[in-house]
Amino acid sequence: MPDVFEPARRWTVSKTNSEYLRYIAAKFSISPVLAQVLVGRGVRSPEDVRRFLEPDLGDLHDAFAIPDMAVACDRIRHAAAHGEQVLVVGDYDVDGLTSTAVLTDVLERLGVSQRHIIPHRLSDGYGLKAAFLEEAARSGVHLVITVDCGISAVTEARLASSLGLDLIITDHHRQSGPMPEALAVVNPHRNDSTYPFPELAGVGVVYKLAESLLGRQGARAYLDLVALGTVADIVPLLDENRILVRAGLDAIRTFPRPGIQALCSRASLDTATLTSNRLSYVLAPRLNAAGRLGDANPVIDLFKTQDTEKAAELADQLDQANRERQKLDSAVFAEARALADVPEPSDVAVLGSESWHPGVLGIAAARLVDLTGRPVFLLNLENGLAKGSGRSIPAFNLVAALEACADLLEGFGGHHQAAGIRLKTGHIQEFRDRISNVFRSQVEPDDLVPLLTLDAEVRATDLTLDLVKEIERLEPVGFGNQSPVLGCKGLSVTSSRLVGRNHLKLRLSGGRASLDAILFGAGEDALERIPDQGHIDVAFVPQINEWEGRRSLQINLRGIRRG
Repeated sequence: MPDVFEPARRWTVSKTNSEYLRYIAAKFSISPVLAQVLVGRGVRSPEDVRRFLEPDLGDLHDAFAIPDMAVACDRIRHAAAHGEQVLVVGDYDVDGLTSTAVLTDVLERLGVSQRHIIPHRLSDGYGLKAAFLEEAARSGVHLVITVDCGISAVTEARLASSLGLDLIITDHHRQSGPMPEALAVVNPHRNDSTYPFPELAGVGVVYKLAESLLGRQGARAYLDLVALGTVADIVPLLDENRILVRAGLDAIRTFPRPGIQALCSRASLDTATLTSNRLSYVLAPRLNAAGRLGDANPVIDLFKTQDTEKAAELADQLDQANRERQKLDSAVFAEARALADVPEPSDVAVLGSESWHPGVLGIAAARLVDLTGRPVFLLNLENGLAKGSGRSIPAFNLVAALEACADLLEGFGGHHQAAGIRLKTGHIQEFRDRISNVFRSQVEPDDLVPLLTLDAEVRATDLTLDLVKEIERLEPVGFGNQSPVLGCKGLSVTSSRLVGRNHLKLRLSGGRASLDAILFGAGEDALERIPDQGHIDVAFVPQINEWEGRRSLQINLRGIRRG
């Protein structure tokens, strides 16, 4: 984990006009602390605050404002009316799997004869493949629809046309090249799109398609899967994503489908109190594990089954796959960490091994980025080809940097901080040098010191259970809307000890208030790093700790410095 002790991080505090904060607090009957959090995050106008605190499906944007939505709907209705066969091509991550489950179910409700393909990560790789199209044409398919992929499938779109197949692409990834020549490209991130919120996940785009075909009431049946795919794909939980995830969480809490209920049971989660963080850190890894290690189709079966016994069997299967994934991840991370410790002239770590499982490279790379504060690529080496995943820091746009190295790569794609690449092993050293030069030219020294942004400063006496309950109105929290980090100055340490697996437990006092604080995974030397005299300032996320039926306030530490 990143070092929380000064001077490993720079601290900054969001500030705004105190008079305006009092106005917002009074208008919405909230505390000045919550008002500061909202305004500091850009939720400023009264209408913005209302939409944020009371997300409602009625505030969703018009689905037909997404390019080619009307064309796609007309073609799907034509397929239903004429008994045509449809092939859905998905992806093996949670976003792609939820997208596939939603669209295939929508097609079934419309009476369309359909089937789906989830590419095998190891043998097929990502996205629409020529082999899928050729097999579809041979088997009498008339229409192919992609979900969570296809915006870069320029060659495949031409092939589909030559085979007499109509192609509808639904995707959410940025368009970085020419537009595929498909019948419809339903993507709010198209270069020519004017859609008000282009940051939908793939399953969010499919939901908008479902809404267009079935109406808003008919599409409500899929909100639980939309929430799961959206949170797992790490898109910002703002605007439409916030509305969809909030509604989806409510759906899971009130009437979970058998597959989600079974998976929650295996993970010891109560669906009635499920949060976005638990979706992200507990359920999503179990769902991703199948696709990382092999065949992801059992996840589709889990989502669609109404049989509780079958759901339990599938949940057990996914839970076992996740345990295997964890073992592989730990082994790759340990080996990569040892290699990363070897001094190199490069600023970007590009590491490879013939023994590393391709399905866990992204997870291990992300852990190394957290540890080193540098971009990391981990590659599987096989038959002269290196394939793997990269993860980056916020200051370095990975896909933009890869475009500067495109002549060295066999293929690449991804997002700002996460990407997949493929190159010949003979080009690894040149790639390492090239991308490191790009890194050095774009990133300032200060960018390498993690920034800790505080949403608000508070006094110890401000911290109450009521405040924490109020802060819960920020749910769903996650990427783009993290749990608020508060700061408190001038506290005294009245006791300190290590508990559990090197967690640091502190008792702090400020004025007439006493606070219980914890720093998870602090390390064996944490006690020695706590000042033995004077005061400290702390950055933290407040939370409610429940133990043996008792509820108490606890602060989860994110930063510690001398006061």
